[in-house]
Amino acid sequence: MFTYCIQKDVIRVEPRDFHKDPAEAIREEIHRRYANRVIPNVGLCISLLDILSSSEGAVLYGDGCLYYRCEFRLIVFRPYIGEALVARVKSQSPDGIVVTLGFFDDIHIPPNLLADYTTFDHERRAFFWVPSDQSGGPRPTVKELLSLDEEQKLYVSRKDWIRVRVEEEHWDDTSPTSGKVKTPATVAAGGPGAGQEGQQPVVDQVRTNGKAPYSLICSMAEDGMGVLDWWADEGEEAA
Repeated sequence: MFTYCIQKDVIRVEPRDFHKDPAEAIREEIHRRYANRVIPNVGLCISLLDILSSSEGAVLYGDGCLYYRCEFRLIVFRPYIGEALVARVKSQSPDGIVVTLGFFDDIHIPPNLLADYTTFDHERRAFFWVPSDQSGGPRPTVKELLSLDEEQKLYVSRKDWIRVRVEEEHWDDTSPTSGKVKTPATVAAGGPGAGQEGQQPVVDQVRTNGKAPYSLICSMAEDGMGVLDWWADEGEEAA
């Protein structure tokens, strides 16, 4: 779920921070600039891991700030395809289920990646699943599933903890500059693109025109996936 990337950047320290230890001032500025921001094709930056190197501070003509050329490592959130995650249900609609990890909300489970015998109940605004051995006979229609007794339906409720599997990741350029400005170099480590250096924009983790810069498509169609309480008794029996 978490990896790291090596980033190169020129860090600007303002005069109000000159009283601080240079390493501390650089750390604070790196965290302010990168935390909770997305580096396309690398991941969501969580925090600074460590500073690998830093130059002496330089002052530009007409500017009272100090500038440091730095190389540092960032902790990055980017789960691999096929990884299982435990997340919490944030919202539901006929278009699917949105879940959150607390620090990352752009995780969507479309209806086609839900388990068989799952359908949306418009009255309760929630999906429910009917284990196949309870339905019996040929595959039931949506109308037949909705008409079943409530005791047979396992509902997905808001704030339920569920286990999902990562199927796809999506990247969208939501920056207003669309890559027209120079950006710091990034080296991804421990994941896709490891060892490759290039110019990468850093963008806020906010939606622009309904799009998030980084989002995940997940499934909960396999046995063991879905609401954790559905499988609790089975796990206890196995133990």
